[in-house]
Amino acid sequence: MRSSALLVALTALLVAVQGAKEPATGIAFGDRYSGSKLVGTGVRTKGPIKVYAAGLYVAPMGTKVAMRKYKDSSADSVKSEFYNDLVKSSFGKIIVLKMAMGISKEKLVGALSESVRPRMRSGGDALPKFADLLLTGCERHTPTGKASKGTELAFDMQGSTMSVAVNGKSCGQVKSADLCKALAGCYFDDKSVSTSLKALARRASSQCFDTPREWLTSAANNQSRNLTRDALQGS
Repeated sequence: MRSSALLVALTALLVAVQGAKEPATGIAFGDRYSGSKLVGTGVRTKGPIKVYAAGLYVAPMGTKVAMRKYKDSSADSVKSEFYNDLVKSSFGKIIVLKMAMGISKEKLVGALSESVRPRMRSGGDALPKFADLLLTGCERHTPTGKASKGTELAFDMQGSTMSVAVNGKSCGQVKSADLCKALAGCYFDDKSVSTSLKALARRASSQCFDTPREWLTSAANNQSRNLTRDALQGS
């Protein structure tokens, strides 16, 4: 009897530690990252290839304040205004990427830069600095110096400041509101590179208003339907 109770307790602990799994890749994301709350996961594909899993973390209180006008909106009624506000609002957002396959650091940084560049309104040195932090971070904080499978990249956006980390190790900051909005736009604007992550954004906001997490079940169903669309788009 005691062994059964112990097994149940250990199982519960493991579930708590594992948090949520991105369904297409099976990659796990913890419930919290630097105090922010996990509200959704998605996958980035190129054709049939799963490149990385992405997780969105938000500051609950900041989300409640910034997105309060959507509190009573249904997920199905969300329009582009919601996603525009999600991208432009300055409340804390963290996008965490976990590589589902290994690629060179140069290829990874090049692909991210290509997605961010057309979404930036101004020039300056923000994007080159962002790219340099990622390249240096992969070189210093990964076993192979590459963006190998399992490598974790985190982009912590607080107001106009983005902090970059590779495998939990800080790489530095870039102060640019334009860069923060552009990176968020990669995942939540009309040309999202991960429609499965974007599909959870409305429920992400709902979860911050309502503490229960029943939305995860219905959101996962929607997410699985979007995986095929992600693969077809391949962008």
